[in-house]
Amino acid sequence: MRKALLALLAVSLAGCATGYKAKEWSGGFSETQLSPDTFMVNFAANAYTSPEQASDFAILRAADKSEAHGCDHFAILKGAETASTGAVTVNTAAYGENTAVSTGGAFPMVKPNSKLMVRCFKGQPEGTQAFEVAFIQLSIRGKYRLKQYAVAQ
Repeated sequence: MRKALLALLAVSLAGCATGYKAKEWSGGFSETQLSPDTFMVNFAANAYTSPEQASDFAILRAADKSEAHGCDHFAILKGAETASTGAVTVNTAAYGENTAVSTGGAFPMVKPNSKLMVRCFKGQPEGTQAFEVAFIQLSIRGKYRLKQYAVAQ
């Protein structure tokens, strides 16, 4: 019974990773326009999201934002991968006849964050390594089984 409960808990927590969505209390993407063709993209994730997924979702947001600006390529000018850390304290108590047992502990939580400065281009720019918007969208959406959707501003 205990193993079944632990397996159920593990499966339910796996679905708790931050999804590809606009930022809210549990994380997500946000962006800041710096010039007509340059913007900062940030993806802040919760502790159930891997650093790889946070990075992938920041890149996907850069591709989606580039497409919304009428561009078919984008270059990453600067990037940073960071994390915030904290801990959750859990206490449990069990009482029996004439005895009391208390256990618990602090469990570390790491929340990955990916930030990119991106410039978008109409056409492949010369002398700059740029990514093709459509290829990135197809690749990352396929990797995480995200549905295709119309581009959101």
